[in-house]
Amino acid sequence: MYQDEIIAEVWRIRDEYAAEHHHNLKEMLADLKRRQRRSRRRLVDRRVKTKPRAPARSRPARIRTRVGA
Repeated sequence: MYQDEIIAEVWRIRDEYAAEHHHNLKEMLADLKRRQRRSRRRLVDRRVKTKPRAPARSRPARIRTRVGA
C-alpha cells in the first residue's frame, strides 16, 4: 500500500501531541486555548455576526428609442 510521507508525518506529530497530553481531550483543548491566548497573531472570531449588507439597488433600465425614425 502506498504511504504518503506528508500524511505519515502529520499523523506522527498528531500522535506525539496527543501522547504529551495523555490522550485527554480536555488537556489538549486547554493547551490549544493557552497557545491561542499567547499568540500575537490576529485571529478571526466567527461567532460574531456582522450585519448583512443591504442589497444594491438596481436602477431601472433605460429605454432606448430611435430619434427621427
